[in-house]
Amino acid sequence: MKSLIFALVAAAGFATPSLAATVNLDGVANASLDGSNAASVALGAGTYKLTFTQDAFTAFSRFSGQSGCDGSGGNCSQGFENSARYIIGGTTYLFGDGAGSGGIGPVSGGAYYDTAAHSFANSGKYSALFTLAAPSNVKFFIYDDYLGDNRGGISLSVAGVPEPATWGLMILGFGAVGFAARRRKSSVRPVVA
Repeated sequence: MKSLIFALVAAAGFATPSLAATVNLDGVANASLDGSNAASVALGAGTYKLTFTQDAFTAFSRFSGQSGCDGSGGNCSQGFENSARYIIGGTTYLFGDGAGSGGIGPVSGGAYYDTAAHSFANSGKYSALFTLAAPSNVKFFIYDDYLGDNRGGISLSVAGVPEPATWGLMILGFGAVGFAARRRKSSVRPVVA
């Protein structure tokens, strides 16, 4: 029974893509229009979830200051944002605030914020899934053309998503562990002296 449990747990582990990576993108060092300054991450085959995370950075600004903010510190005409691009096999994908406008900066109408913390607090609404058929290098970068006034940066979490079969194996494995524990508990008999 123990060997069956170990086999199920091992199979579940092999069906999951590389666990996770944090990608820190500096607003100057990793910014360009073509990804030439991108941070490259080697990932195994599988499905991944991309989100913003708080690590070395929280948000970046492509401006030297912020302006035009409303009373709540949002809807600024200039300020902080959470946006990035990533390249898989020669195709570029947009992620975050900049995805709606197709390029530089948030959706028109403003998703810029007064502070990096305020921008990051609103970044949880963004996530993306991508699937790699084979091990690949994925490139991440900030899309901008003038870097002289950029501040801050963004941090991305790239986490492996278990395949549906993996979830089934994991549930089966946990059930087997529970069954074995219950069986062992019922087979223990008190010693009467």
